[in-house]
Amino acid sequence: MLRENRYLLLAFLAAVATGLFTYAYLAQLDRRVEVVVAAAAVPQYARLDTGTVKVVRLPVQAVHPDAVLRLEDALGRHVLVPSEPGEQILRSKLAGSGRDARFVARLGPEERAMMVPVGLAQGAGGAVRPGDRVDVVFVTTEHQSGFALARTLLYGVTVLDVRNDQGRSATERDAGQPAGVVLAVSPGQAERLAFAMENGRLYLSLSGYTAVEVQTPGVTWETLFASDPPPVVAGEGNPGGAPR
Repeated sequence: MLRENRYLLLAFLAAVATGLFTYAYLAQLDRRVEVVVAAAAVPQYARLDTGTVKVVRLPVQAVHPDAVLRLEDALGRHVLVPSEPGEQILRSKLAGSGRDARFVARLGPEERAMMVPVGLAQGAGGAVRPGDRVDVVFVTTEHQSGFALARTLLYGVTVLDVRNDQGRSATERDAGQPAGVVLAVSPGQAERLAFAMENGRLYLSLSGYTAVEVQTPGVTWETLFASDPPPVVAGEGNPGGAPR
């Protein structure tokens, strides 16, 4: 009798354990997590916003390991591949948005990235960093153009990247000198920079956080030792502003 009771107890415990495992398995199947998916067809390189992505709840087994789980991690990012409605947005398919992200993802529709070769002497002694704003000063010589002139060509352009002589993003630990900077410019500014590089030299002056655009007449041999004229801030007594 005792042995039969023991068998009944073991059978009861086995049934309970089976039930618990079954319940846990079914609960796991029913567990859902929030995932960011395309709310509409998203073309390649599009910038994600609340009209193109949304959050849905999917079974945990259906979620891709690389899926974006939070909406704020997707908004403002650019997709590197097109997505269909309902398709999960993957982190590996998004262009970066941080300081070290590929800078082309941060260019506006009318902006272009252009490399300006400058060394330590022309590039503010190596003090220029991505995200800084600089003025570009153009200098030509009589030998090149028949007259000598120095004048600010562009004002307050954004530095996208600093490159070393190996063509990679420069760091503080780079042994070599910086080879140049990549600037965010308009197509018209890119043309002016290209012309200036072919007919003179370019220097960068680093702007402060509160810098304003100041129009200058430029410098020639005749005005090199003249007194500086009063500065004219763009928009103050200068309706057209400084040329860009």
